[in-house]
Formats: sequence, structure tokens, C-alpha cells
Amino acid sequence: MVWAFSWSRHGPLGPEQDFIALDRRDRRSQWYLLAALLGGAVVGFVGAGLSGAAPSWLMAVYDPYLIMVLAVVVGAGAAGFGWALLNGCMAAFGALVGQITAGAAIHHDAPFSGLGSAPGGLVAGLTIIAVLGPLSYGATRCDRVGGVCYGFASGLLLSMAAEEMLTLTEEWPYALATSAVLGIGFLLLFRRRLADRLFGVAIGLAYSVGYGMVLQSL
Repeated sequence: MVWAFSWSRHGPLGPEQDFIALDRRDRRSQWYLLAALLGGAVVGFVGAGLSGAAPSWLMAVYDPYLIMVLAVVVGAGAAGFGWALLNGCMAAFGALVGQITAGAAIHHDAPFSGLGSAPGGLVAGLTIIAVLGPLSYGATRCDRVGGVCYGFASGLLLSMAAEEMLTLTEEWPYALATSAVLGIGFLLLFRRRLADRLFGVAIGLAYSVGYGMVLQSL
């Protein structure tokens, strides 16, 4: 009886506990997916609704950085690379739906010209938001791969201000300040060691500078 009890306690219950843990992880992933879609829709709707009415400095801080933060959050909290990519895509799709809805309901048009102020227009903006999901998931790793992922994620943040800096728009100081603050915040969140932080910063700056040079040459 003792042997049977011990076997039933440590044998059959092991897979059952694994199943429960897997079920909880899948449920959490599904909630993250829903949050990415709904959150993106809200951010896109509010951003498009405020367009033209809110001060330029507020829109420079809001658009597109809030949706990028959402993509980072749902990507970093994903259960795996595939979930992180899917979360980023859902955030981008939700933002697009929210923007189109606000354009039709508030401004009586369909703003397909671009998603916020993202460089390159609509396709590039959606791609950047979607890519931030898996990059943020990779940035949670405590190795060189994590540093590379963080570097590209921070580089994407800085690239948002590159186009406005090159064209000398009125919003470029606010965009640059917002991207820098978010980059530092993500650095403190994802990178623990000083060497990893310096490595990630170097990649981020290299990407953003290269992106700016490409824009300038066009």
C-alpha cells in the first residue's frame, strides 16, 4: 500500500500537473493575444480620433510610441517566439482597424495613407509593430541573442524620430525625447549587466544611424 500510494502520488500526477501548467500557459497566451488585438484597436482609434485636434507635441509622444509599447509588452510576456510574433501582428492589425474605424466614424474618411507617423507608410509601420513582438521576446534572454534583439528593438524606437529629424518637423524634439526615454526604460528592464547594456546600446545606435543615413540618401 505504501508503494502503491507513493507511485500514484509521484507517477500519474506528474503528467496531470504538466497538463494543468500547459493549460494555464495557453490560457495566458490567449489573453495576451486578445489584449494585443483590443489594445491595438483602442490605441489606433484614439490616435486617429485625436489627429488634427490634439497639440502636435502630444501626438508626437502618443503616435506611434504607445502602440509600440503595447507590442513590446505583449511580446515580452509571450509563452514562445510564435506567440510573440502573433501578438505583434495582432497589435498591428488592431491598430489598423482602430485607425480605419476612427477615420470613418469621426473624420468621415478612410485613412489608408499610413499608420501614424511610422517611416515608410502603412506597410512599414505595420511591419515594425509586428516585428517588435518577437524582438521583445528575444530581448528577455540573458545572452548575446537577447542583446541583439534588444538592440534592434531600441533601434526601431530611435528610427521613428529619424525621419522627423531629417525633415526638421516641429515634432522631432518630442519624438526623439520619447524614443530615448523608452529605449532607456527597456534597457533597464531587459538588460541586467553593464556589458549587456552597452552591447545593446551599440547595436541600437548603429541601426538607427544607418537607417538615418539611408533616409538621407534617398
